[in-house]
Amino acid sequence: MFRKASRRQFLQTSTLAATGYWAAGRVAADSSSTDEFLSTDNMGGVVITPGQLKEMQAGDYILHAHDGQLKKVAAEKIRLPLDPQGHYQGLSLALAPDGTIYATQKTIISKSTDGGKTWNHLKRDASTSGFSGWLLQVDKAGTLLNVSQPAAEEPVRVWASDDDGETWEQLCEIDAAPFMKTTVGASMTRLDDGTLLLPIKRSDEPFYEGTNPMYVFRSHDGGRTFPHHSFLSDYGCETNIAELSPGRLLAVVRYQPGPPEQPHTNKTTFLADSVDGGRTWKNLRQLTSVRGQCHGAAVGLSNDRVVVAHDHRYPRDLGSCRAMVSHDHGQKWKDEVYYLCHGNVAGYPRHVTLDQEEILTFVGSCYGDVSKWENAIGKSHFSIIRWRPV
Repeated sequence: MFRKASRRQFLQTSTLAATGYWAAGRVAADSSSTDEFLSTDNMGGVVITPGQLKEMQAGDYILHAHDGQLKKVAAEKIRLPLDPQGHYQGLSLALAPDGTIYATQKTIISKSTDGGKTWNHLKRDASTSGFSGWLLQVDKAGTLLNVSQPAAEEPVRVWASDDDGETWEQLCEIDAAPFMKTTVGASMTRLDDGTLLLPIKRSDEPFYEGTNPMYVFRSHDGGRTFPHHSFLSDYGCETNIAELSPGRLLAVVRYQPGPPEQPHTNKTTFLADSVDGGRTWKNLRQLTSVRGQCHGAAVGLSNDRVVVAHDHRYPRDLGSCRAMVSHDHGQKWKDEVYYLCHGNVAGYPRHVTLDQEEILTFVGSCYGDVSKWENAIGKSHFSIIRWRPV
């Protein structure tokens, strides 16, 4: 279990932030790493402009900042149909055991059976029993799974479909006792051995009065039961988990203690490791140093490489999805960044890789008035970006 970092530890970390460097592991106890990592503002020694990002959004390339230079990197962008109920924060990207890929918005499931080259767009009714719209995964038998939770007081339910989401059958209600209120996480992950991992946050208390800890629930029977769970972090929400190699996992956590005592960790991204398939977690550490870089997802590549893409929220004209690269399972990070998309709000990413070299990143963005969350509904444009780190 992690011990809560002291106020002094947080202030030390804030001082490091001002210098542009951070000490991984100092924000949370039980961290074994002390490697430094760079500020995640203006990475690669380049100050990006809104004009450069907007031009990139319309083009068939992404941008790579490294060693003081900004270069265009060729990328294929597959633009998906506009979902009239879609929101850039609601999405999933799942790779079935047979290679089928599912990219889900609110009422559209896009399906590819040829590695993402072509897509069939299936319209689905989000009011259909069992279909909450976007939180999808595929079990080891190829059955679609969907997770729903109408309200924090209601149980988290898991549903199954054998007809690409036309009809659904309830598999289970997850027993989260003794928690009275919970909030389902942002994803469900299927491991190589078929285990399903579902992050769920305890939300019994008002956010700024409680620690809102995040737990990871595990199923070994295709989602019919989730009898075990493990503590991941305090203050956690919107968690995505990636399997880097069999049993070795990296969790990407939106870490948000809240104001005013820890403003430097308000809405940033943290990482945690598991080497036993999610039974235990360690080395909770801060990845992003800029407030509003708070939602991310990882993908494991060959030669111990990891890519974590995260959103960047403020100022709005720099809204974007940005990707970082590690060569040691996410312990240290290179001073470079890939800019994948742009919008006034943008950048809740999901990834799959078919060969551990090339990445398919699913991400949405929205221009216009985004002063309210609901303004992005029906105005969020999604793309699947095929790219690879250079």
